[in-house]
Amino acid sequence: MPRLRAAILVAAVVLLLGPVSVGAGAASSGTSTPPPAAGAVLELTEVTHALQERTLVISGWVRNAGRLPVAGLVIDASGFAPVGDLAAFGSDGIPWSMRPGSAEHFQIFLPLSRTLVSSYTVTISASRPRQARASTVTRSIFPAFYRPLILPRVQVDVETGPTVLIFTASADGLPVAAVQVTVNLLVREKHDIVLRVLTVEVPVGRPLRLGFAPLIVRVVSVTVADVILSPSWASP
Repeated sequence: MPRLRAAILVAAVVLLLGPVSVGAGAASSGTSTPPPAAGAVLELTEVTHALQERTLVISGWVRNAGRLPVAGLVIDASGFAPVGDLAAFGSDGIPWSMRPGSAEHFQIFLPLSRTLVSSYTVTISASRPRQARASTVTRSIFPAFYRPLILPRVQVDVETGPTVLIFTASADGLPVAAVQVTVNLLVREKHDIVLRVLTVEVPVGRPLRLGFAPLIVRVVSVTVADVILSPSWASP
């Protein structure tokens, strides 16, 4: 009976005091940690690109779509080659404060090397990361955009025989499917030598053999008139 009385006494004490929480992680009732204040919301809009000689110019707008002002913004642009390697990099900045709802224009210049940029990313971030979350957009560039830069890098060689022309075109690894050339040549017709002008489309990567009935005397000039570009960077 003494043990039974002790058990009844302990149970009575527990009922009187209520449940007891054990452990360092226990939190007091009726209190909660307030969420951190929301930072500015940055948006990149109207991001476009243009070509100025051998420079890729990326421009657009930054908009503060949040409820708080933000200052000290950095806009970075990374240009990538068709194989995925980094080919160019540039930055712009907005050091002054942007009010909620306001927008600012940016412009970034990426000098181009022999490796052309097929895609790029633009990232905007605050100098103090807690002010705003970074925002990124990605854009692609099709080969036709670089036509003015591709034309000078295309080369066409011509071998001549008495009645045949053999054309070979190379494009320095660029996405060119064929090259259109204008050929001025002198041919013998009966007792005269006359000037003939030919327009030929030469595929890149394989020779083009063109038979010619009159006797060829001499090729005067070969001029690259235009290129037929591949629709994507993956296809040569």
